[in-house]
Amino acid sequence: MSIDVVQAVRDGKGKFEWKEVLSEHNGYQLYISVFRDAMKFDAIPAMQWDWDPIATNHPDFGQTYDGVRLPATAHQLQEIADLVNGMLMTPRVIDLVWLQADLKFDAAVNTAHPTIPKKRVIVATSDIQRVHMAIEAKIAKAGGDDGTKLISCVGKYWCLIQQLANKGMLHGDWTSCNYGWFAKKASGPGLTKGTSCYQRPGYRHNKRHWDPSQTIRLMYQWGRLIHPDGTESHVFLPDLMCNLDQAGLVTHDGKALTYIRQKGVDQLDPLGTITLPEVTIVGGSGDVA
Repeated sequence: MSIDVVQAVRDGKGKFEWKEVLSEHNGYQLYISVFRDAMKFDAIPAMQWDWDPIATNHPDFGQTYDGVRLPATAHQLQEIADLVNGMLMTPRVIDLVWLQADLKFDAAVNTAHPTIPKKRVIVATSDIQRVHMAIEAKIAKAGGDDGTKLISCVGKYWCLIQQLANKGMLHGDWTSCNYGWFAKKASGPGLTKGTSCYQRPGYRHNKRHWDPSQTIRLMYQWGRLIHPDGTESHVFLPDLMCNLDQAGLVTHDGKALTYIRQKGVDQLDPLGTITLPEVTIVGGSGDVA
C-alpha cells in the first residue's frame, strides 16, 4: 500500500494544531503560528521506510497505527504548505520551536531493529511505524501530550534558507535544505545560541528525497507583529522577510530572505479561506476555518 500524503491532506486526513512562538529582533516582537507537533495521520498500516508493505513474517505485519507523523519530500511539503496557507519554516523558526517547546525531548535518531535484539537502525532507513513508536515513547517518558503543548523534537524539516536562491548547487533548482534533529546535547551547535542538533543545514538531497525523519511541520503565512512603540499589526511573512529592519525575526543571520518557497513547485490553491489562527486551532486540515 502506498500513500499519497498530499492527497491525504486534500482529503482532510492530516491532523494539526497551530501554536505560537515568539521571536524578538531590533525592538520588534513577532508571534509566529507553527504546527505545535508534526502533522499526524490515522489508520496507517505498517510499512517499510520506502512505503513498501511490511512482509508477512514481520512482527508488525497486519498492524495499523494512529497519530503517525508521515514524512514528505520538500516538493510535497511545499504543496501541503500551499493547501493550508502555510510556509516552510526557516532555521530560525525551527530553533525557536525547540527553545520554546513545552514538551521537549532528544530527537529519535535511531530505532530498535524489529527482529535483532539490541541492534539500532537509523531513522532515515527505519520502518515508518518503528519511527512512530520511538517518538511516542519519548513523548510518554517526557510526561505525555495533553493536546495543547508545543512539542519538540519530532524530526527534522525541509526549510527556507537564502543559500537555496543560489545557482549551481548540488542539484540546481532541485536542491533542498534540511535542518533539525535537536537534543540537549547533540553532535554540534544549531544556528541559534543555546541549540544543539544532529542535522545542521544540509544540501545533499534534492526536493524529491524522502525518508521517515523528514516530518511535516509548517508555519503560517501571517504573523502578529508588535512594533517598538507597542502597536500591533498583522504581517505577511514573505514581505517581512525582505524588510532589512525586521528580517532577523525569521532569519538566523539578520539578513533578508528572498527564497520564500521551494523552487520548481507549482503553487496550489488553498483548501479554503483561512484567517489568522488563534493561538491553538485543533482540527483536520480540511476543516480549518
